[in-house]
Amino acid sequence: MRQIKNLYVAILLCMIAISTMSLKPYKRHHHSARAVTITDVDFAVSANSYAGTFTTGGALHISGTSTMKVHEYANGTRLKCLLVLTAPKGTITIRQQCNVPANTGKWQIVKGTGKYENLRGHGTLTMPPNTEAMTGVIYEKCDRGRHDRDHHDREHHDRDNHDRDYDD
Repeated sequence: MRQIKNLYVAILLCMIAISTMSLKPYKRHHHSARAVTITDVDFAVSANSYAGTFTTGGALHISGTSTMKVHEYANGTRLKCLLVLTAPKGTITIRQQCNVPANTGKWQIVKGTGKYENLRGHGTLTMPPNTEAMTGVIYEKCDRGRHDRDHHDREHHDRDNHDRDYDD
């Protein structure tokens, strides 16, 4: 009887040890995030549509044309924008939320095509006249069979691609 009790205790201790070894802390930010700046200079095409050019710096060095659709809300004090940057090797779609009185906001890369298909990022922005001045980080999305969000654990991602060169 004593041997069975000791066996149960040993099995229980092994199960506890195995379960605690497999726990991994949830990482809030990408460990391979790299600093970037994006400057978009626009002019009005119609009431809620803009077109212009952009340049980037830091971890991404591209330039090209841009289009932006703007939705005003909260009596015109807030903006939700969809900005599409078109470079020679693909497009980058950025969602923005802006505070008009403060001329500030935040941005997030929600989609890419071509060379930028797996590019994601986020940050803050200021709105000098006719300009969107964005600063933040970019990284490569991990697709593990679920919709990508901009914060998740990358422990099992293919390490060969995490420093991919996105420059043209």
